[in-house]
Amino acid sequence: MYGEDRVDMDSTLLPDSKTIEILHIDDDSSFADLVATFLERERDSFSVHTETDPEAALERLEMRESAFDCVISDYEMPGLDGLELLARVRETHPDLPFILFTGKGSEEIASEAITAGVTDYLQKAGGTEQYRVLANRVQNAIERYWAERYLNRGLEAIETAQDGIGILSNEGYIEYANAAYADLLGYEREELVGLHWEALYHEDDIDRVYDVLIPDARDGRWHGTTSFVRKDGTELEVEHTLSYTDDDSLICTFTPPTRADGTTTNLSAKEQAMDEAPIGILLTDPHQTDNPIIYANDEFTELTGYEKPEVIGRNCRFLQGRATEDDPIAKLRTAIDDREPATVELRNYRKDGTEFWNRVRIAPLFDDDGDLDLFVGFQDDITDQKLYEERLQSQASRLEAIFEHSPDMIAVHDIDGGIRGVNQRLCEELGYTREELLDRDVWDLDPTADPDRSRAFWESLPPNTPQRFEGKLERKDGSTFPIEIHIIRLDLDGDDRFFAIDRDISEQVGRERELVQQNERLDRFASVVSHDLRNPLQVAGGHLELLREDCHSDHIDEISDALGQMETLIEDLLLFAQAGEETMDIEPVRLPAILRSCWETISTENATLRVETERTLRADHDQLYQLLSNLVQNAIEHGGPDVTITVGDTETGFFIADDGPGLPETDGAEIFNAGYTTAADGTGFGLNIVKEVAERHGWDITATNEQRGGARFEIELE
Repeated sequence: MYGEDRVDMDSTLLPDSKTIEILHIDDDSSFADLVATFLERERDSFSVHTETDPEAALERLEMRESAFDCVISDYEMPGLDGLELLARVRETHPDLPFILFTGKGSEEIASEAITAGVTDYLQKAGGTEQYRVLANRVQNAIERYWAERYLNRGLEAIETAQDGIGILSNEGYIEYANAAYADLLGYEREELVGLHWEALYHEDDIDRVYDVLIPDARDGRWHGTTSFVRKDGTELEVEHTLSYTDDDSLICTFTPPTRADGTTTNLSAKEQAMDEAPIGILLTDPHQTDNPIIYANDEFTELTGYEKPEVIGRNCRFLQGRATEDDPIAKLRTAIDDREPATVELRNYRKDGTEFWNRVRIAPLFDDDGDLDLFVGFQDDITDQKLYEERLQSQASRLEAIFEHSPDMIAVHDIDGGIRGVNQRLCEELGYTREELLDRDVWDLDPTADPDRSRAFWESLPPNTPQRFEGKLERKDGSTFPIEIHIIRLDLDGDDRFFAIDRDISEQVGRERELVQQNERLDRFASVVSHDLRNPLQVAGGHLELLREDCHSDHIDEISDALGQMETLIEDLLLFAQAGEETMDIEPVRLPAILRSCWETISTENATLRVETERTLRADHDQLYQLLSNLVQNAIEHGGPDVTITVGDTETGFFIADDGPGLPETDGAEIFNAGYTTAADGTGFGLNIVKEVAERHGWDITATNEQRGGARFEIELE
């Protein structure tokens, strides 16, 4: 099939000289200009108008002088996305072709676009081939749009025809009447609809209708003269035809009275409808050898690319080719042999060799004596419909594969909780067969589910809106495990269905339980440090000051220094505990700003800070502040009062270096161990806190010496 690759440039329902006006909306102006260039190169008849603002596009669409044949739109745009724009367009242009041409492609978006009524959906790709595909999609969409307009013209022709045309139900009640039908009988159309045909005949003629006209119509067709009774009681004699359709509707047509010169007031409605019909029509003569074509309408030549002289006298098989299947051809031959109607769908070929899907409907036509006269055939290009069906089938197959082979457990249930579908993973996890699960309700598997509350929750759940909560599943052996449930309500062919995707969170729950226990231990540790140790220490410090007033001893200063070191140790221990306890609040943080904030709170004396970075990183602000403060303070303590500290970028992070004496000759990783220190009054927790904060962010930190001297700490963010 040509579908995505070919379009019949000679087959079009558009007026020959018409320029096709296309409105393209894409917020990337460069790409929009490129699309316009390629589309206009693909089709001389295309004229592409570009807008980068969806709101401006809507205003342009509503301008009286702007008459567009098609809209092409991106999906992700500021203000309105493609589907929101579609909804706005459909408010005022319900039938205008709208093609979603988007770089964001997924089964979900495609399904949502189709549900929203998009005419076609195409995902952007690399290369220029996509523009030829897009041009084909636009051409096909506009062909269908104009075909519907021509169909409306055909219906208009029936509506304005001088022949009376009516459609009656199988029970004989009028379901439709054109204006001529009502006028000739002297009724308003509203009065005729629902009226039984018996009201239009003399009582003496009703039996003849039942005994002759209707049986002949069921056998093929009845044609003759009828005397109708008008509303005012007068009689109307007409040439009258009756025939039945496949759905058992009765088609009633009659010709108005003739003028004095013997001519009718207009062409017959059947001839007019055939001339205006938006589908191909053929008449064949079954009495001649090989049932040749004796008539073809203009639409047939447009559809196939053959001129009428090339068609007349040939059998319809000249449209067949290598991909034409045997079964539909055999069905048509049988119908012709049995003088019966038939409908098939098959691949045919145009004159230029391009493939198209053709819906062929044939029916025998009988003369007034009931003998076979002709066969009529209707040809309808359904290529786009077939491609759409194939895409839907492909999508359905992929969705089914995703459903069946998903690593998550999936169940589908109705609004009463009855399980309607399960995937293999759910069967394996619970130890049931598929048949056993389909015989159960949701609360048979989830011991936390209450039927009444669950039904109320499902009733209130808005469609197409995922919800998340936690529950439990019970295995066949009675054991249970915690799950995270994602549920969504969908309308499937008018039925409410709930898709529940379940994920085993046993490990997560275990980790959370361990974290809670760890935090409890940290809370107890912090309590001991902050209260049980600090209070006695403050008591000792107070008595030491009293002792200093009572006596003079060199030992008092040494005791005071020891108590001060213990106070510093307690502060570091509290910071260490809190670093592992606090919840992370990740946000963008500008490194230069937080460095200067640290510098303002540290006693720097003659030290210098050089900030050679403009980096912004994602981090918890308070914990990053603590990390930087500890590293800067460490540089000042070990580098001296006039130390210079430099902060700059590496390929994957940043560094903090000083020009002090550098790190001792030891393993660089050892200095981050809790309790490690080279200072007489150090606690050994400062750099350990730095490492703890880095690891909580997923960063790596290393310590080395600069070649020219001084310590260097590097934090790798990636």
